[in-house]
Amino acid sequence: MFGIPERHFARYYEILSVLVRHGFGYLLIPGNLNTMQEKNLGIVGVHLRKAFEELGAAFIKIGQIACTRSDLLPQPIIRELEKLQDRVPPLSFGIVCRVVEDSLESSMESVFKEFDPIPLAAASIGQVHRAVLHNGERVAVKVLRPFLRETVKIDLEIFQVLISRIEQRTQWGKRYPIRLIFEEFSETIKGELNFLNEGKNAEKISKSCKGNSDLVIPKIYWELTYPSVLTMEYISGIPLLKVTRETTYNTQRIGDRLSKALLHQIFLDGSYHGDPHPGNILILPNDKIALIDFGISGHLSRSMRNEMLSLVSGLVRGNDALILKTLSQMGIVADTVDRKIFQADIVALRHKHMDVTHKRVEMGESIQDFFDIIFRHGIHIPSEFVLLGKTLLTLEKTLKEIDPSISLLEQVKPISQKFIWKKLLIGNIWRFFRRG
Repeated sequence: MFGIPERHFARYYEILSVLVRHGFGYLLIPGNLNTMQEKNLGIVGVHLRKAFEELGAAFIKIGQIACTRSDLLPQPIIRELEKLQDRVPPLSFGIVCRVVEDSLESSMESVFKEFDPIPLAAASIGQVHRAVLHNGERVAVKVLRPFLRETVKIDLEIFQVLISRIEQRTQWGKRYPIRLIFEEFSETIKGELNFLNEGKNAEKISKSCKGNSDLVIPKIYWELTYPSVLTMEYISGIPLLKVTRETTYNTQRIGDRLSKALLHQIFLDGSYHGDPHPGNILILPNDKIALIDFGISGHLSRSMRNEMLSLVSGLVRGNDALILKTLSQMGIVADTVDRKIFQADIVALRHKHMDVTHKRVEMGESIQDFFDIIFRHGIHIPSEFVLLGKTLLTLEKTLKEIDPSISLLEQVKPISQKFIWKKLLIGNIWRFFRRG
């Protein structure tokens, strides 16, 4: 039926009932032409968000990742998907024990001296528990919800059929590259369902930040880490949101350290924490910072980092030619794009955000405006850059809560200036030897 395998009928009908209730029945039921008012994308976004929350982990994750794609989806839908709630009832302790013991192939008692049955946090993918090893070391154990991979696999197969119907039956389905988005999101979701990937992300970032004594990344216990169980060092710190209400902390120093650490990860190391919201940041004594939860991490090649620094340099120096040249070199501006209009939009963007003396430049706002331009011109940019944009937006919002006086753009200026000087130096050396 409609390309749905027979083994998925029960789940398909469950999805169908939820979507029909929220006004999306026309996507699935042949002959149902009672379509939702498509031009009112704000209402579409509200119903889409509520439907995804009802449908569980795979749909919640697809929505959460979709809201990062400001270059591919309209803002009214993005704004609603950003509100998706990832709160679910915690697993029973019996189920947690079964998942842990099956993964470690050992009894709980033989591995852990203590294991707190009450989770520290619970989400649609898994939950985290405090524990103590027999050698006295305190750890945090992240446990994947059982059968989640199978459920997500089924949902992704069904989602693929839904996309075909959306493309056939709606104008916005023909207009927006939803199949491309889905393919990218499927890979991301599958990666998050394997905790070995999160462990590797944390370790990679930890190695690159070894020289920074003000930043703490939890150690991964690889002998106790498997696809469904992640065991890491337990870090006892004060949640960032609580710190902002305390007067005993130097919030300016915390904000400065956090911004410099993340910008160093992004532009110099290439591996960075992709979701620096306050819930993933702990403050330790002496205003040290600990980052937790590496399910979303970004990775930029050297050439990608150079391209981003070139764009920032063009923005900071008011060099429209450099901005446009870099975008062309990135290969994201198709031949079908009207270059004159696109150039005019980029120039207007720079004037709006940089040619001002009465207000502080907001990097997050300028990134959002840039994505709006990209969306209007139908330009598809690599997912690595989109995640970077989303990370910088999140970081700026977090910094505002710590110390509103911190300017992320001012923090990135020294890095971009070093990049330009290095580029000029290499260029001059190259020209010298060519003349010789």
